[in-house]
Amino acid sequence: MTTFQLKEPARCDLSIIIVNFNTRDVLLDCLTSIDSKTEGISYEVIVVDNASSDDSSVAISEAFPDVRLILNDLNKGLSYANNQGIRESTGKWIALLNPDTCLIENSFYKIFRYLQEHPEFSIIGPGIIDESGQRSPTRLWEDSPYDAVWKILGLYNPNDELKRMGDMRAKEALVTSGSCFIIFRELFEEIGLLDENYFLYNEEDDFCRRARKYGKRICFFPETSIQHLHGKSTHQAEHREKVIIETYKSNIYFYSKHYSFGWNLFLRLLYRIIFLAGLVRSSFRHLIGSATKGADDSLRLKLKLLFSL
Repeated sequence: MTTFQLKEPARCDLSIIIVNFNTRDVLLDCLTSIDSKTEGISYEVIVVDNASSDDSSVAISEAFPDVRLILNDLNKGLSYANNQGIRESTGKWIALLNPDTCLIENSFYKIFRYLQEHPEFSIIGPGIIDESGQRSPTRLWEDSPYDAVWKILGLYNPNDELKRMGDMRAKEALVTSGSCFIIFRELFEEIGLLDENYFLYNEEDDFCRRARKYGKRICFFPETSIQHLHGKSTHQAEHREKVIIETYKSNIYFYSKHYSFGWNLFLRLLYRIIFLAGLVRSSFRHLIGSATKGADDSLRLKLKLLFSL
């Protein structure tokens, strides 16, 4: 029995869904790269705009009239917006693509051809490179409570993941990167859409865990790579406080959903200790006049984090 039925039948090979929030310039570059690099497959592009204030929608409509635009009055988060695009999609496969990415070759054709030869996979993700062309770490395993501890303490080094990734060849993984996350259409009808309790982050790990519970398999496919300009969406200064709060909320929800009760209590306590230490440190900086502007030394933000999580 299906969880729900998508509105439209599959009519093309691939639907590319991009959620935008005030990333007009990099999004236009992303769309240009899709238009110039993708051939050999039929595809559609759906952009879901989360109440941007930078005239993104106007720029997209003028430069790319074939792109389907969904305009939101409110920003309800990444998972919510991706689900909007998924419901409207008509692709046999659905790619959830970050706006701050760029195709450097005909990646979607390579991926689609591989999937035709390997129908055992329901989710696939390509390799990721950074702005300088260097390979970026991609976590191919579940985030563990121990990983969470190191991240909360600020001691987790993503570069260690490069060694742990092993040989750069197509292989089965437990998780793959959310910056380019490609899912078989029928999987959504079988297990449901993304969990909208995640405003930002953790949604791909959560979805992969759910898929594997249904016996589905995930592939890491580094035989093609996309370029990811990390943080163009999440490091906008005027929205940084909102991003920080929603990141912690998503983490707490993820821990409560996938970790034991004991680990939840410990991680919440650890967060409170870190938030309290941050409040004391920022208070001292304000006292001596060395506090930085923005979210890093915001006493209001530190108090909100301490008492709301």
